[in-house]
Amino acid sequence: LFIYKKPDSLYASSPKEHEKGFNIYNDPFPNLKVDVGIKDLNYHLYKIENFEGSFRIQANHHIYVDTLSLNAAGGNIKINGYFNGSNPNLIYFSPKLKMSDIDLDKLLVKFENFGQDYLVSENLHGKISGDLWGKIHIHKDLVPIIDDSEIHLDFKVVSGKLENFGPMEDLAEYFADKNVAKIIFDTLQNHIDIKHGVLRIPKMKINTSLGFVEVSGIQQKDFSYEYYLRVPWKMVTKAGASKLFRKKKGEVIKPNEEDEIIYLEEGKNIRYVNIQIKGNQKDYKIKLKKQK
Repeated sequence: LFIYKKPDSLYASSPKEHEKGFNIYNDPFPNLKVDVGIKDLNYHLYKIENFEGSFRIQANHHIYVDTLSLNAAGGNIKINGYFNGSNPNLIYFSPKLKMSDIDLDKLLVKFENFGQDYLVSENLHGKISGDLWGKIHIHKDLVPIIDDSEIHLDFKVVSGKLENFGPMEDLAEYFADKNVAKIIFDTLQNHIDIKHGVLRIPKMKINTSLGFVEVSGIQQKDFSYEYYLRVPWKMVTKAGASKLFRKKKGEVIKPNEEDEIIYLEEGKNIRYVNIQIKGNQKDYKIKLKKQK
C-alpha cells in the first residue's frame, strides 16, 4: 500500500496511468478511528513536519478527515472533509482546506484536465494563503480530475511571478520594453471558481512589472478563453496603439478620442485602455472592448 517508486516524469501520459495498481476502495473497510502524530515524515517527494490528525474509516468506504494539520512547502496546511469511495471507480473528496504561506514552487501538486497533467506552479509562483473547498473527483492515486470537479478558492499570493501565461504572452507586441513572459507582482488576491473545467476570474487589481493592471475573464474547458485587461495607456507601444485603434501608418494616435480609456484613479488623471483577448491555444484576437 505504501510502496513508492519515483516516477520517470512528473506527468502521466494518459489518465489510465493514474488508475494502474492497487485500489484500496475495492477492498472491505473496517470501522476504525485513527489518531496520527508524526514529527518528521517523508511522503513521496514531500518532506512533512508535525503531521497531526484524526481520521475515521467506515465500512461504507468513506474516510472522514476530522482534523489534519501539517507543515510542508514552507508553510502550514489544515484540512478537514471526507473521501467518498462507495463507488471505487468514482472517488470524490470534499475538502475544507486552509493554507498559510505555502511556497508554490515547493508544492508540486499535480492535476489532470481533459487527459493532460499539469502542475499548480507551472505558471504561477509565490507564496499562497487562503481557503479552498468544493467537491473534487480524484483518481485512485489522489490526482484531482479538474474537468469533473467543483472547486472554490479564496486566495492571496505575495511576492509572486506569472510565467509563460498564454493570454499575457499574446500581448507582447503591444507593450514596450516589457517581458510579458515573466510578470512580477507584489500581491494577487481574489476569489476563483472552477466548475466542470470552466475557470472564472472576477475582476482583480494587480501592481505588476508591466504597471497597474486589472484582469478578469473566463477559460473554458476546451482551453478557449476570454480575458479582459485594463492597463495604463502609457504601457502601450505606438505599434500596439496603431493595431488597437486600427490607424494607418503615419496617422497620429489620439488616446483621448475614445471615451472608455479616460478614467480617474485615486485622484489622478490616468488614461486607461480596455482590452479583450479572446481565443484558444492556436488562435486569438485582441481588440478594444470593455467587459459587460
